Amino acid sequence: MKSRYTVLIIAFAAAASAAAAREHDDGGFGGAFALMAGDGRSLALGGAGVALERLPAMYYNAAALATVEGNEFTSTYRALSFDRRIIELGYGRPLIAGAGVGVSWTNASVDDLVGRNYAGNPTEKINNSQNMFVFGFGRPVVVDWVQAGVTGRFYYSEIAEGRASGYGLDAGVRVTPWEWVTAAAAVRDVATGLRWEKTETGPEEDVPTRALLGFGVRPWQKLLLVFQADAGQEECRRYRGGVEYWLDERIALRVGLDDGAPTLGAAVVLPRGGYAVGFDYAYVEEDFTAEAAHTMSLGLSF
Repeated sequence: MKSRYTVLIIAFAAAASAAAAREHDDGGFGGAFALMAGDGRSLALGGAGVALERLPAMYYNAAALATVEGNEFTSTYRALSFDRRIIELGYGRPLIAGAGVGVSWTNASVDDLVGRNYAGNPTEKINNSQNMFVFGFGRPVVVDWVQAGVTGRFYYSEIAEGRASGYGLDAGVRVTPWEWVTAAAAVRDVATGLRWEKTETGPEEDVPTRALLGFGVRPWQKLLLVFQADAGQEECRRYRGGVEYWLDERIALRVGLDDGAPTLGAAVVLPRGGYAVGFDYAYVEEDFTAEAAHTMSLGLSF
């Protein structure tokens, strides 16, 4: 048994180390802000959320909704450089036959951008707000250890007098043949695009489809290892991985790699009778600045 765990840990470490040699490009296309979102737990694990469970993982894989055990509320605030910020709110609950539903709203915004004319002189101040609404459903398929899910996405963005909207579809699956291992795959933004109004740069903007493949291994109850590989139409491949260790039932420490960039985080869970309050924090280095992004999530389940 010990030899099997040793092999799993070595394989995970090798995969995570390979991530350091990879480069990526996550900007320059429609809906790119959505790739910067995520809850404190997933981001602290390098952004490897496709194989995780419970409501926050719906952002990566709709099949996670089949693992929601009660009413769950989540809220996340992420502070970025240049006064940018991302806010997320979500709610999920179980249905009959092991199914679950969830909804979430993500807003990325920055205020008081200084507009300039062709001569470089300042003009009016511009606000930019980008929104994503997600509606999801997940349930077991054939057997309890195979779950599948789908989500619908609605995008709405505003910048100056320009407005854009678009629709998309996600689908995912989780397979847990043993309690200690999970494999998962998802595809995001199928046939998705944004249509702009009142702009001179063109009416349509594509949102590239993105595929996610990952796994999670729990050698023992207190330790979780996760790894994820992403590939998109407009981006290079991206590799993510992380380790989560629970000191006891209330405190967890996390460390990860997001395509070579280190991530750190921690969690505190406070059970109170029939409900529990959880706080997650993640520290993530940004790709193009020397500053770091701080993410804080608050969850309530009952």
